[in-house]
Amino acid sequence: MASAMASFKDDPDYLGPISATPQKMVEEMLAVAGVTAADVVFDLGCNDGRVLVTAAANAGARGVGVEIDENAVKKARTKAAEAGVEHLVEIRHGNACAVDDLAVATVCFAYLLPKGNAKLSEKLMRSMAPGSRVVTYVFRLPKEHWDEHLETCKAVASTRDRGGGGGVDTSGFNKIFVYRVPETRPEWCES
Repeated sequence: MASAMASFKDDPDYLGPISATPQKMVEEMLAVAGVTAADVVFDLGCNDGRVLVTAAANAGARGVGVEIDENAVKKARTKAAEAGVEHLVEIRHGNACAVDDLAVATVCFAYLLPKGNAKLSEKLMRSMAPGSRVVTYVFRLPKEHWDEHLETCKAVASTRDRGGGGGVDTSGFNKIFVYRVPETRPEWCES
């Protein structure tokens, strides 16, 4: 595993360590974002696919996950099949920075460190359709570019249970940020 992580870190598009979003937070994020069956949900760095599987199982939403770790991709595909939602969920093995069809997303999730959010910031603003939502967990998108588009910031108590792996929440709460892509693209993302 150490050698696989080293190869990810050497990638110029490295977005940060692979970490699962606690299931309680997945459900909160989907509720705060208002995900419905009409949505197409993208998860950039989807890990085991739990955001997409939950969105499909609970709301009937279609989803696309992109994950660089092959083992996580296999887990995500298995999780979708076990939940009976593989017809709604597509899991891609690949680089989140190279996704070229974000325009179809109505909601995009990202659980990344600030450096990863900064790398994707311009791509999200430039690629996603006006009115679509971007949801981040724990870390916000760059304030100087996205704060005027922040619709919701919700603090949620969490045990940070990662599904059998345990985990301790030292902060007592975690934040969910929901942004709305504006009708007019800001100057900072114009090509």
